Amino acid sequence: MAAAVGQMAKSTLAKGKKDAAAAPKAAAPVGRAELAAFGKPILRIQSKALGQDAFLTIADAKENVVTWTAQGQANFSLRDGVLIQTRGLGADLMSAQVPSLAQLRGGANYERIYYFLGPDDVGTRRTYDCTTATVGRETIEVVGKSHATTRVTETCTRQNGKVTNDYWIEGTTVRKSRQWASNTVGYLEFEKVID
Repeated sequence: MAAAVGQMAKSTLAKGKKDAAAAPKAAAPVGRAELAAFGKPILRIQSKALGQDAFLTIADAKENVVTWTAQGQANFSLRDGVLIQTRGLGADLMSAQVPSLAQLRGGANYERIYYFLGPDDVGTRRTYDCTTATVGRETIEVVGKSHATTRVTETCTRQNGKVTNDYWIEGTTVRKSRQWASNTVGYLEFEKVID
């Protein structure tokens, strides 16, 4: 089974924006039982801009920050399910100041800050004013299993732009999300398949 998940990760998330207009490459055709048999947490990621669909495994975990990997090709760090960093995509999110899960659920107002490194190695900071709103209860399906969730939408604005992130929260787990990573990468969709 380790080979199957490894193969899924290897065939995923190529660097850069090659074939960005193409349909996402489907993750290897495996079912929930096969993924569960792997015995480790699995995160699915999809990117329309990169044309990719893959299953990831944990590379590192420190307190509430988990870094997921596609066999060393690309890494995604999430704090309590909220994206804070990417590596290996070319146009990476270097770091981010993001809301806590309690802020997302509580309809709070806060500042979100993204840090990027440009092709000339010059850092860029983008600051957004954000609010959250509970959309309501939704039952979603993640690789053949239904989950009762609460959908929360985060709307972040600044003078030159707007970002809208969506989170489907089940208990204390962000079961599914659609989160903005950068202008080049656009939105990434995450699904927590196996806890």
